[in-house]
Amino acid sequence: MSAETVESVRADVVVAGGGVGGAMAAVRAADTGARVLYLSGTGGASARISSFNTALGYTEDVDTPEALMEDMLRAGKSVNHVPLVRALAHRVADETQRLVDMGVPFVRNGDRLARRQAAGSTWTRAVFSNGMIGADIVQALMRQLETYDRESVVMVRGGLLVDVETVDGAISGALAYSAREGRWLKIETRSVVMATGGAGQLFATTTNPRGSLGSGYAIALDAGAELMDMEFISFEPFITSAPAEHAGHDLPTTVLREGARLLNGRGEEFLPEQSPTKDIICRSMVREVMEGRGTESGSVVFDLTGMDPDVASRYVGIVEALRKRGIDNREALLDVMPAQHYMMGGIRVDERGESSIPGLFAVGEACGGAHGAHRLAAGGGFEVVAGGAVVGEAAALMALSSSGRREYRGGPRPDLLSSKLPAGYSSDLTVIRESLDAGCGILRNRSDLQAAITAIDSVLDRHRGRDEQPFVRRAAEIASTIARSAEMREESRGDHFRIDFPEMRDDWRANVVLSKDGDDIAFNVVSCPAPTPVA
Repeated sequence: MSAETVESVRADVVVAGGGVGGAMAAVRAADTGARVLYLSGTGGASARISSFNTALGYTEDVDTPEALMEDMLRAGKSVNHVPLVRALAHRVADETQRLVDMGVPFVRNGDRLARRQAAGSTWTRAVFSNGMIGADIVQALMRQLETYDRESVVMVRGGLLVDVETVDGAISGALAYSAREGRWLKIETRSVVMATGGAGQLFATTTNPRGSLGSGYAIALDAGAELMDMEFISFEPFITSAPAEHAGHDLPTTVLREGARLLNGRGEEFLPEQSPTKDIICRSMVREVMEGRGTESGSVVFDLTGMDPDVASRYVGIVEALRKRGIDNREALLDVMPAQHYMMGGIRVDERGESSIPGLFAVGEACGGAHGAHRLAAGGGFEVVAGGAVVGEAAALMALSSSGRREYRGGPRPDLLSSKLPAGYSSDLTVIRESLDAGCGILRNRSDLQAAITAIDSVLDRHRGRDEQPFVRRAAEIASTIARSAEMREESRGDHFRIDFPEMRDDWRANVVLSKDGDDIAFNVVSCPAPTPVA
């Protein structure tokens, strides 16, 4: 198509995001009777999910929604949104069975699904496939979406959500762009599901795909929605770090219980417990290097030599990393270090996934609350499988029961697209990325955080009130929410570790909630209810 076109369309529900959460929400919204416009975006990070926790009732006392909740809340350090966790935990078994019925190739153990114990879990909750279960689920859901007629589901492959509009404080329209078709879509709708992922690409070192630039957070913030807990950022421990030509492979934590070991540069094991959560693993790794016990590359060693080769061959990440080196696991002593991986915070939602803006929903890394201060390993897959279903149905029911005006009044906004960012603005993104890496890493302190805030604000100040390149302004605002929330929280909890405030404090059992106030961002500390038994 030689020239870009503008088209007006109508849908009950717009779902934005090409990962498990988005595809699941689109399927469930269509099944509920809504007309769905599905924007598959740039592809989701959830395609790399290797397993997900579920509660299937195989063992009465431990394979239950309540026991899964206990693990989630323990990992999240009691700042999770409990009603949301409960809704997900009680939904995940049904959705797991539906995925089985769709033909997702779970590994089986007899007539049951096989299970693994992910880092931090108290039991073997995680189901998996012989490949990447996330990719397998996305493929099954896409096959399902292709069975609907165009009156039920319209798919825009590669389509990106760019903006939303409201009437009387509720969603009324959305703007989307398809680079593949050279087409702008002005959408009349009452429900939008943000499954747009996180903001990993605002960091210099990340496992996230290129599209993870915080766009969902920025769109929601501009529309008037609240964000929460942006300081809580998960780092993936085992990312190959040397030599340079073999760096960047992410390796699973579950293999720590299947023969793998983590060693410092002296060949010593150093993890403090048998099945620690990822935050503890990452801090332990960084301290070994900082205290002079790392390898020559400034890393630690992931030792796979003691693993059964048959077990190692079941992990796609391990197979890929070893194939690139031309070795098998019995020779594998791999230099690894953590990289930014997941945002626990995001759009603040209720137990149905709806934000403070009626009609604006979020799922997966786009929303906050499910994981609290730390995301349990295999918890991301759990959330998008169960949460995608919950949100898809809720968004459809809301749209189908609503009345009133629907419209998108604006026009195309190429200035909100990263793909159309002029070359001169790349230095601004470099400042943002380097600042977040330096200030908002695994170990934090006030001076580094204040330096990051100052650098990010210098970018933000240049773009506030300007009509050109609001994409950069949006990116700087999201980076600022991360750094300012981390500077505000004067304690250590989960993945937020302040070396100047190393203890977890009861007066900080709270969520940092923020919203737009004109050109400024207002922060508010909201106390969480005292922990109560899950049952």
